[in-house]
Amino acid sequence: MGDDDDFIMDEFEWALKDPTEEKLRELGEVISIITGKLIDAFGKIEKRMDEIETSIGSVESQLSSLSSRVAAGVSASPSAASDAAPAMASAPMAAAPKPKPAGGGAGGGMSMMGELKNLLAARRAKSDGGSE
Repeated sequence: MGDDDDFIMDEFEWALKDPTEEKLRELGEVISIITGKLIDAFGKIEKRMDEIETSIGSVESQLSSLSSRVAAGVSASPSAASDAAPAMASAPMAAAPKPKPAGGGAGGGMSMMGELKNLLAARRAKSDGGSE
Protein backbone atom coordinates (compact mmCIF):
# COMPACT_ATOMS: atom_id res chain seq x y z
CA MET A 1 0.00 0.00 0.00
CA GLY A 2 3.01 2.29 0.46
CA ASP A 3 3.51 2.70 -3.30
CA ASP A 4 -0.14 3.64 -3.75
CA ASP A 5 0.10 6.24 -0.99
CA ASP A 6 3.28 7.67 -2.53
CA PHE A 7 1.65 7.82 -5.96
CA ILE A 8 -1.39 9.68 -4.64
CA MET A 9 0.76 12.09 -2.64
CA ASP A 10 2.90 12.78 -5.73
CA GLU A 11 -0.22 13.58 -7.75
CA PHE A 12 -1.52 15.99 -5.14
CA GLU A 13 1.90 17.61 -4.68
CA TRP A 14 2.21 17.99 -8.46
CA ALA A 15 -1.13 19.76 -8.65
CA LEU A 16 -0.51 21.96 -5.62
CA LYS A 17 3.12 22.85 -6.47
CA ASP A 18 1.97 25.17 -9.25
CA PRO A 19 -1.74 25.50 -8.55
CA THR A 20 -3.87 26.69 -11.38
CA GLU A 21 -7.61 26.93 -11.37
CA GLU A 22 -7.75 23.98 -13.77
CA LYS A 23 -5.53 21.74 -11.58
CA LEU A 24 -7.47 22.62 -8.45
CA ARG A 25 -10.78 21.97 -10.21
CA GLU A 26 -9.47 18.58 -11.39
CA LEU A 27 -8.37 17.69 -7.85
CA GLY A 28 -11.81 18.69 -6.62
CA GLU A 29 -13.36 16.34 -9.17
CA VAL A 30 -11.05 13.52 -8.05
CA ILE A 31 -11.97 14.12 -4.42
CA SER A 32 -15.64 14.17 -5.36
CA ILE A 33 -15.27 10.82 -7.16
CA ILE A 34 -13.41 9.32 -4.20
CA THR A 35 -16.08 10.58 -1.81
CA GLY A 36 -18.83 9.08 -3.98
CA LYS A 37 -17.07 5.72 -4.08
CA LEU A 38 -16.58 5.75 -0.31
CA ILE A 39 -20.24 6.56 0.26
CA ASP A 40 -21.24 3.68 -2.04
CA ALA A 41 -18.85 1.29 -0.28
CA PHE A 42 -20.12 2.30 3.17
CA GLY A 43 -23.70 1.84 1.97
CA LYS A 44 -22.89 -1.68 0.78
CA ILE A 45 -21.19 -2.48 4.08
CA GLU A 46 -24.18 -1.15 6.02
CA LYS A 47 -26.59 -3.22 3.91
CA ARG A 48 -24.49 -6.35 4.41
CA MET A 49 -24.32 -5.73 8.17
CA ASP A 50 -28.12 -5.43 8.27
CA GLU A 51 -28.41 -8.75 6.41
CA ILE A 52 -26.01 -10.38 8.87
CA GLU A 53 -27.90 -8.99 11.87
CA THR A 54 -31.17 -10.32 10.41
CA SER A 55 -29.57 -13.75 9.89
CA ILE A 56 -28.21 -13.78 13.43
CA GLY A 57 -31.65 -12.83 14.78
CA SER A 58 -33.18 -15.69 12.83
CA VAL A 59 -30.62 -18.17 14.16
CA GLU A 60 -31.15 -16.90 17.72
CA SER A 61 -34.91 -17.33 17.30
CA GLN A 62 -34.47 -20.87 16.01
CA LEU A 63 -32.13 -21.72 18.89
CA SER A 64 -34.58 -20.30 21.39
CA SER A 65 -37.40 -22.33 19.84
CA LEU A 66 -35.27 -25.47 19.86
CA SER A 67 -34.23 -24.82 23.44
CA SER A 68 -37.89 -24.45 24.45
CA ARG A 69 -38.80 -27.70 22.73
CA VAL A 70 -35.91 -29.53 24.37
CA ALA A 71 -36.86 -28.10 27.78
CA ALA A 72 -40.47 -29.18 27.23
CA GLY A 73 -39.25 -32.65 26.25
CA VAL A 74 -37.06 -32.88 29.36
CA SER A 75 -39.90 -32.04 31.69
CA ALA A 76 -42.20 -34.51 29.92
CA SER A 77 -39.68 -37.31 29.68
CA PRO A 78 -36.13 -37.27 31.02
CA SER A 79 -35.14 -40.12 28.70
CA ALA A 80 -36.30 -38.10 25.63
CA ALA A 81 -33.81 -35.35 26.46
CA SER A 82 -30.93 -37.81 26.71
CA ASP A 83 -31.98 -39.30 23.35
CA ALA A 84 -32.12 -35.81 21.75
CA ALA A 85 -28.65 -34.73 22.93
CA PRO A 86 -26.64 -37.10 20.65
CA ALA A 87 -28.87 -36.21 17.69
CA MET A 88 -28.32 -32.49 18.26
CA ALA A 89 -24.57 -32.97 18.63
CA SER A 90 -24.34 -34.78 15.29
CA ALA A 91 -26.67 -32.39 13.43
CA PRO A 92 -24.93 -30.64 10.51
CA MET A 93 -24.01 -26.99 11.01
CA ALA A 94 -24.72 -24.46 8.27
CA ALA A 95 -21.58 -23.10 6.68
CA ALA A 96 -20.86 -19.38 7.01
CA PRO A 97 -21.30 -17.44 3.77
CA LYS A 98 -18.09 -16.97 1.81
CA PRO A 99 -16.83 -13.38 1.74
CA LYS A 100 -17.08 -11.54 -1.55
CA PRO A 101 -13.87 -10.52 -3.26
CA ALA A 102 -12.66 -7.03 -2.38
CA GLY A 103 -12.86 -5.91 -6.03
CA GLY A 104 -16.62 -6.29 -6.05
CA GLY A 105 -18.75 -7.50 -8.99
CA ALA A 106 -18.68 -10.67 -11.03
CA GLY A 107 -16.27 -9.23 -13.59
CA GLY A 108 -13.46 -9.00 -11.03
CA GLY A 109 -13.33 -5.25 -11.64
CA MET A 110 -10.54 -2.86 -10.85
CA SER A 111 -9.96 -1.95 -7.24
CA MET A 112 -10.84 1.50 -5.98
CA MET A 113 -7.13 2.26 -5.62
CA GLY A 114 -6.48 1.17 -9.22
CA GLU A 115 -9.30 3.37 -10.47
CA LEU A 116 -7.93 6.31 -8.51
CA LYS A 117 -4.42 5.80 -9.91
CA ASN A 118 -5.75 5.66 -13.47
CA LEU A 119 -7.88 8.75 -12.94
CA LEU A 120 -5.03 10.77 -11.46
CA ALA A 121 -2.60 9.67 -14.18
CA ALA A 122 -5.09 10.58 -16.92
CA ARG A 123 -5.74 14.00 -15.40
CA ARG A 124 -2.02 14.69 -15.12
CA ALA A 125 -1.43 13.65 -18.74
CA LYS A 126 -4.34 15.82 -19.90
CA SER A 127 -3.12 18.81 -17.91
CA ASP A 128 0.53 18.40 -18.93
CA GLY A 129 -0.36 17.94 -22.57
CA GLY A 130 -2.85 20.81 -22.68
CA SER A 131 -0.81 23.44 -20.85
CA GLU A 132 2.54 23.07 -22.60
